[in-house]
This record gives sequence, C-alpha cells and structure tokens, in this order.
Amino acid sequence: MSKRLDGKVALVTGGGNGVGKAVALSLAAQGASVVVNDLGTSEQAEGANRGAADVTVQEIVAAGGKAVPSYDSIATSEGVRNAVGIAEYEFGPVDIVVACAGALFPGDLTATDDTWHRFIDLFLAQKFFLARATVPGMAERGWGRFITVTSEGARGTLGNPIFAAAMGGVISLTKAIANDYQGHGVTANSFNPGAATRLYHATIASWEEKHAAGEITDEMWEAIKAGPGPASYVAPMVTWLATDAAAQTNGQVFSIGGGTVAKWSSFDVVKSIYRGDHRTTPEWTLDELDQVVPGGLLS
Repeated sequence: MSKRLDGKVALVTGGGNGVGKAVALSLAAQGASVVVNDLGTSEQAEGANRGAADVTVQEIVAAGGKAVPSYDSIATSEGVRNAVGIAEYEFGPVDIVVACAGALFPGDLTATDDTWHRFIDLFLAQKFFLARATVPGMAERGWGRFITVTSEGARGTLGNPIFAAAMGGVISLTKAIANDYQGHGVTANSFNPGAATRLYHATIASWEEKHAAGEITDEMWEAIKAGPGPASYVAPMVTWLATDAAAQTNGQVFSIGGGTVAKWSSFDVVKSIYRGDHRTTPEWTLDELDQVVPGGLLS
C-alpha cells in the first residue's frame, strides 16, 4: 500500500527533540526520506550533541523508514547548505522543509547586540537560508512544501520583543514565499505548536515568577500549568500540509496542539476612517483625530 509521501525528500530542523522529532517520525511513516537536522544544543542553545539527531534517525530506521542525520547549525547559511547537501547526496533534491529548530534566549530590551543577532539568526534567518537553498528548486520541479514554526509570541502577547520580532518576521517571510511561488506547485505555511516539549518545561519556572509578580492572570497561569499536550498531536497536521491534499493551502498560519487545529486571521484591514479625497479635501487636523480615532477607528 502506497504512502502519501513516497518518493519525497524531507529536511526537518530541530528534529532531535519535541515537535521536530514528532514531525520527522510522522513524515517518515508516510514514506518520506528524512534528513534529521539537530545541532544537539541545550534548551539555551549551548553545547552540541550528535545524539539528538542520531536517536531520531535510529527510530525511523527501526520502523522501516529512511533517514540520515545532519549536525549542522542552521543558524548559518553554511550550515543550511551542508544540511541540504546531505539530503541531495543521500536521497535527492529536497521536496519538503519543516523548520522547527529553536531555543530559549532572554529577549527583552536589555538584551545585548550579540543576543539580538543570535535570536534573529536562529529563528528568522534560518527560514530564509532554508528557503533560498530549496524553494527555487522546488519551483523548477513543480512541487514543494515549505513549512515554518512561528509562535504565539508573534502577536506580542508573551512580551520578549526580540522573540516577537523574529516570530512575526517568520510569518511575513512565509506569506511572501507563498505569494511569490503560487502557481509553481509550491506552498508555504506556518504553524504555532502547542506541545509539552523540553522548551515548554524549561519556561515553567519563569511563568510562575511572572504569575507571582502579577504580570500574568490566574487564568493564563492555570492554562500554562495544565500543559498543551504531547508533540505527537502536532505532527499529523504538519504532515498533512506536506501532502498533495494541501496543494491549495498556502500562506496560512495554524495553531496546532492537543486536539485542536486553529487558523489565524490574515493581516487584513479591519476598519477605516475616511477624510475624503486628498485632491479635494485638506489633511486631518489633530482635533479631528482626537474624535474619530477613539470613537471611529478603535471602537
């Protein structure tokens, strides 16, 4: 019996743990040959350990699938080229990219320049480097799936301005790729995963401190403590986005966790105020805006 991704080549970053691992296992179960990329750092992006990628590869192979590891840092363009090169050498051109790699950094307005660059390189530049290395080839062959991880943080609700900037940038980058390559058999979508991964567990103490300080509500703290569910619940929807069935799903953002899949709204104009044509009416006065912005635009 054929599987939905037979003959496809997938590259999954962050594939040694959590959501990335669950996705790699799921893609392989549907017949994809998978390059499992993971530098093997700690939750704080420190050190390196080949064991993370190796364990995922071993599980895929033991289940009858095809997989090889990549230990490259995909926060660099060179690392991405190496990871893509491994895929091409072992299996052929990359058809599916799922960019899951991430870590925990302090990203408030006291962060150093170095922290800013590390954050942007890992969370945002990673996706650009991956797209540059794979999406044009997908378009030439007439089929491809580019899938990126974003976060609730993109909406600014978690604070951490650098993280918010990076995750919001991921959404815009992905939507632009979707727009540029529509009609070429390539789709690009993002997802916000809700899963009880090691990164989730590493943040619990900080959220408890925020709750104690009154920075988050009791309801939000209770939801955080309850946990979002296992990573395996995220993988099916991500895998579906990589199949032919999702050919018309493009430029979307989904929240996936537990038993829920939700689609985020697009960046649409939701309300306007009208002064009149600029050729026949004067510009707004501040006194006018005092009235119409709160009462008309923001109400």
